[in-house]
Order: sequence, then C-alpha cells, then structure tokens
Amino acid sequence: MNSLAWNYQGLGAPGKIQFLQDVTRYEQPKCIFLSETISSRKKMEELCAKLRFEGLITVEPQGRSGGIAMLWKDAIEVNLMSMSLNHIDITMKVEGKETWRFTGIYGEPVRMQRRRTWELLRHLARDANFPWCLFGDFNNITSQQDKKGGHAYPSWLIDGFNDCLRDTKL
Repeated sequence: MNSLAWNYQGLGAPGKIQFLQDVTRYEQPKCIFLSETISSRKKMEELCAKLRFEGLITVEPQGRSGGIAMLWKDAIEVNLMSMSLNHIDITMKVEGKETWRFTGIYGEPVRMQRRRTWELLRHLARDANFPWCLFGDFNNITSQQDKKGGHAYPSWLIDGFNDCLRDTKL
C-alpha cells in the first residue's frame, strides 16, 4: 500500500499545494501524513477535498508551529488508536487488503526533549497487532553520516534514538 509523509512547513505557498496534488496524482498514495502543517482544521479539510481524499484526522498547531494531519482514501474502515501533538496512530482496512496500522510521527522539535519521541515509540510498539507503517519526521538521525553541514549532532541523542529502535525492534 502506497503512503506518503511530508514535513509540510505550512500550507501558505500555493506552489506547495500544487506540488502535493501532483505527487498524489502520480504516486496514488492511500495514506498521507503531513507534519508542521501550521494550519487550522478548516484549511486541512479544504486540502483534503482538493486532493480528493475522503478521510482526515488533524491535530491543530500550537500558535505558529506544529500541526499534523493524516489523510486517507479508499478505506473501508479507519480506527483512531491514539493521537497527540506528535503523532496520529490509526488502523486502516482497504478492500481486498489486510488491516494495516499507520502511525505518523512528528518528532519532538526541541532537541533537549527528544527523549519524549523515543518514549512515545516504545509505548506505541507495545500495541503491534497488525502490519505497521511508521513514518513521518522523527527530527533525529541515526549516525553522523546522515548530517550534512553545521555542527556535529550530539552523540547522546544518536545513541538514544538507536537504543529506542533496537529496544522496540522497529
């Protein structure tokens, strides 16, 4: 099942909406997760209609930052398992396919609070009863080679993220 995750960084520019329309027309995803939408539910409903998706779950931004949304189409049944400022967790049944779990993650943007993302992943992993697609912007890297430019990433953050991946068998 085709899915898409994108750190949208706000719906303001018309070119972003057109680009997303083009990508969804070409790739035909059944599920889209957007992070940093910085948009109200009303704006997300308008985007959902433009993309011709039937379903939407959205978490409103806090002030002028954040906001996440999960959109889907062609689903027979969608169940919300949990959601927060940093994730939307659903199960989805599409005709002729088995039930899948989709979890969109928007990792904690504040570096000193990234441990919260790892704790969230560990908590979500306890409830793994379906094939699971975990996608989004984790706001983290798994090695220094993943980073280009700027100062080196703190090794304790990389080690913590890798420990979480190993502990949860993701």
